[in-house]
Amino acid sequence: MPKFLVCFFTMVICSLSWGQESALPSDFRQHSLTQFNASLFNPTYALDWNNPNSLSIWTRWQWQSIDGDPTSIFANYTHQLNASSVAGGGFLQHNTGIFLYTGGNLNFAQTFELDDGVGLMVGLNVFAFQQTIADEQYVQGDEPDPVALEDLEGFKVQFTPGLRLLVNRFSVGLALENAVGFNVSGNNGSNMESFQSITGTLSNDFPIQLSEGLGDSYVRPVIYVKSVPNGDTQFGLNGLFSTSKFWVQGGYNSFYGPSGGLGVTISNAFSVGGLMEFGTDDLLSEEDPTIEIVASYHFGKTKLKEKVPPEEPEVVLPNPNRREEEIEQQRRTQEQRELEARRQLQREKDSLAEVQRIKEQLELQREKDSIALLQNQKVAVRPNERYEEVESEDGLEPGFYLIANVYGTKKYFENFMKTLRGKGLEPKSFYRSLNKYNYVYLERYNTMDEARKARDSKFFGKYMEKTWIFRVKGN
Repeated sequence: MPKFLVCFFTMVICSLSWGQESALPSDFRQHSLTQFNASLFNPTYALDWNNPNSLSIWTRWQWQSIDGDPTSIFANYTHQLNASSVAGGGFLQHNTGIFLYTGGNLNFAQTFELDDGVGLMVGLNVFAFQQTIADEQYVQGDEPDPVALEDLEGFKVQFTPGLRLLVNRFSVGLALENAVGFNVSGNNGSNMESFQSITGTLSNDFPIQLSEGLGDSYVRPVIYVKSVPNGDTQFGLNGLFSTSKFWVQGGYNSFYGPSGGLGVTISNAFSVGGLMEFGTDDLLSEEDPTIEIVASYHFGKTKLKEKVPPEEPEVVLPNPNRREEEIEQQRRTQEQRELEARRQLQREKDSLAEVQRIKEQLELQREKDSIALLQNQKVAVRPNERYEEVESEDGLEPGFYLIANVYGTKKYFENFMKTLRGKGLEPKSFYRSLNKYNYVYLERYNTMDEARKARDSKFFGKYMEKTWIFRVKGN
């Protein structure tokens, strides 16, 4: 079979003659891609039609022998990232007869599950290419002069988004070739007129079970409509019958005419096929057929079904000790489960204890850091500012204390505390053995700025009498 295909394609290519060049639409002419490299047709087809993970090459010779008229070459690798997204990259060379586009392609597509059996597929193709004038033999007649065309040369970037709604096996797709484009370099400015060739598709996969050897077979009809700027809207129909060993396809395009092709898959990994298209439009009546060849290699592992001889039924003889053995086995299983449950409980307790220990260590470290911060603060005393500072004081935490009053008589001290509580305050106090006085303070602060703010604001309007600041450094 492979030798036959090689001979077939060689004979077809050699038999084609040089044809008169006709006006070509500037789109990629990818309407017959239904199984490999279909992401050029709609970026979302990379999810299921490109057969990831795979490397595929597609080439199209338009109305001619290999060395002549406009051609398209697209080599692309598609890689499955996860169950719902794929990415790919490739090389594209497209010859319209006037211009030659040479560059790369990046593709990404993602599926969003909307409901059971319903998914929305979103994809994007990014093309970056160098646009140059093709062979000058095509730039003649009514075509622009090559010198004028040089202004259109440069490096371009185009973005082609695509959408597809999939309901079970039926899908509705929309693709917009060059929805956004711009020039990176060239003489025609930074803005680039968007091409906006819009393609709408309807398709459905009908599964067919022919034989186990042919795997999951299906028939895929595709109806499409494509609007092309400065050209007639194209209508088309493609039909694909695909198995794990071969595929056959046919189609019709209102401008390019009918087409037919076939291909084979070897060792469930390597596929090669070809297609011929015959122009029936009045503009193409004298043109030779168009040739397409595609090759693809699938990197996924394929598991082949092995024929396993049927097992002979096991003869079970009655065993008087079997019931006792089952009971003993159940008892051992239960003991093992209880032991594992106790171990799991102990692991959880140990984990909680470790978490508590770490928490206490962090809290202790924060306290140490806070004390160190308080000790290292330097205070610049303002003129006429009442301020007192001691290295340490028994029972007092380091900080800045807002002092309301100092008493040497217990009676006056207690009356003052009672008065403050009656005003809704919560005063605190400490006793200094050095001078035998009781110090009444309203609050302790970590910084001098906080203490000054409370003092200057009359304890935020709660205590209108004078206060002063007493600091304990805490060495």
